Amino acid sequence: MTRLDPVEVIALYRRCYADPPWSETPEQLDAYPDRLTRTLEHPSFNAWVERDHEGELIGICYGWPTPADLSGNRIYDMLTRSLGAPAVSNLTAGSFEVVELFVHPEARGRGIASALLTQAVAGWPRAWLITSPQAPAARLYRRLGWREAGPLPGDPPLALFTFESDQRIAHEH
Repeated sequence: MTRLDPVEVIALYRRCYADPPWSETPEQLDAYPDRLTRTLEHPSFNAWVERDHEGELIGICYGWPTPADLSGNRIYDMLTRSLGAPAVSNLTAGSFEVVELFVHPEARGRGIASALLTQAVAGWPRAWLITSPQAPAARLYRRLGWREAGPLPGDPPLALFTFESDQRIAHEH
């Protein structure tokens, strides 16, 4: 597992999420360190990072395998309320959950997000993430073969994006 310095992850998060389309408030940005602490404690947490030539963190993708039991988690509860339990189970079973993917604004357009995301989901038959369909990253996900599986509540509006690897599709045909 990649060793992370929470201070640099927090600094990069603040740089990425203060601007549109997210435009997080100071309160939202201030809540991220506690969320990151809980995330780092997840037993199946894994992360992939990109650093510039000076060693500065410029991109990160992290997540974990989606558990079989989706109860008692606010994200899974939101998905179930929005899409229904059977659909959520079908979309997330045996999948990798991309919790966060962000790249420094000055480093975007260099393939960093694509490389990080590809590494994160490698070997998984399925993966999923939540983002704004208006976010620039949504274009990247679509280009990489992710599909928008359904709308979710949020400000800005959110959507569930899912991915099935070519290996899985090849085995099913």
